[in-house]
Amino acid sequence: MSIGPALALVLALGVPPPPGGGFGEDSDRPPPPVALSGARSVSVRDAEGRIQRLTNIPGTSAFARHGGGAAATCSFTADRDGFELSDGTTVERGTRVTSTYHFVEGIAIPFDLPPRELPADVLGVASSGPLEAGLRTFTVFCDRAFYDVNQVGIVQVPLPDPLFQVRTPKAALRNGLQLRRPAMWDNPIVDEYGGLVTRYPTWLAIEPEAWVTQRSNTVVHRGATMLLIVQPRELEFVVDFVPDPDKPSPAFRGIVGCVPDESAVEGGGALPAFPVLADQTEPGVNGPCTWTPPGPGEVTITPRIRYTVTFWVNGFTEPDDDYVWTGTATTYDTGELIAVNTEP
Repeated sequence: MSIGPALALVLALGVPPPPGGGFGEDSDRPPPPVALSGARSVSVRDAEGRIQRLTNIPGTSAFARHGGGAAATCSFTADRDGFELSDGTTVERGTRVTSTYHFVEGIAIPFDLPPRELPADVLGVASSGPLEAGLRTFTVFCDRAFYDVNQVGIVQVPLPDPLFQVRTPKAALRNGLQLRRPAMWDNPIVDEYGGLVTRYPTWLAIEPEAWVTQRSNTVVHRGATMLLIVQPRELEFVVDFVPDPDKPSPAFRGIVGCVPDESAVEGGGALPAFPVLADQTEPGVNGPCTWTPPGPGEVTITPRIRYTVTFWVNGFTEPDDDYVWTGTATTYDTGELIAVNTEP
């Protein structure tokens, strides 16, 4: 068998012949395919707006199920020479690349940073709906080099997805609550008589500053902004009366319920507003916010507020357990009102 002059020259120079037995026969053949290894990833923003890349994805997460399951792969074709892959290598135009799915929050790249301040209506517990209805939008890429050619779709993932762990910071948020402590209203009867008067009803109230909607600190966890909204709902007083042993009367320890109207703050600065009381009443609880000393002694009164707590995440909400905040205990003397008649 004879060989052609061109091939003889190639062999003489020690250069291997082109595939297929000759030059030019495979000029249209695409480059060999490339398969990349590595886990799926989800990229979110941290509190400073930096990219946080998560790869430990729970099997129940929508990110793990996307595309048919955690083992599913995707493919794309390089559209230019020197196309850079996530492992640092480059491939030529026309190379078919098989990889796994990677998710980047938002539709546009780069995406906006979280707002520095939350909307003004947060303290009004404005909600876009229940937490379960909240969605986060992600662009899906095949390989994590973010080129248009390997963008394979858009997905919306529920806020409570296991990967986001949105409820994880709730305990820290509750532990960090710094609410205004309720303080007893300064009843003028105390200043006038040096204490509370036996068989005269006492109006139990707080300074109005504590009866306001408040919120916890704000945290950003795995790209979600969250906080707690606390709204006062119930006011009550723990009353502990110890009678004077030299002038015995029934002891008392109990709860005096008192649910004030937030708007009723007029009336000597008391909340609830100071009403017109009867001159004398039977000892004990005489109605909402009203207690009458049974005799001389000492009484300690402690206000406490029960708050309705709402968990707020990216504008979506869900109810949380109530929160009870106890105020400062205040102790008063109780005694008889002695009337002295004098001649004109």
